[in-house]
Amino acid sequence: MAFSLSESVISLYRQIDFDEGEALQLFARYSGSPDHGGYAIGVQKGHPTDNDYIQEYEGLTVFVRPDDQWFVQDMMLDYDEQEDFFSFEFPAVL
Repeated sequence: MAFSLSESVISLYRQIDFDEGEALQLFARYSGSPDHGGYAIGVQKGHPTDNDYIQEYEGLTVFVRPDDQWFVQDMMLDYDEQEDFFSFEFPAVL
């Protein structure tokens, strides 16, 4: 299981003040309305456990719970700082 974060995403999230033991959690969430529903990537601070998949990026720890790994498998997350816009590639959901 692996996913990729661009340098701009890593730089953005490294600015967050994490408490001891905290890391960046990625998760699948369902969002939208009945007309425009679908899955989206969720991002929050959290505490990884032994069962979680963990990746390190230049001092940024990112983790995914087992139930959400299907969603981020081979995902590529990018961020355009000038446009303040995230872009995603989700091969697992195509």
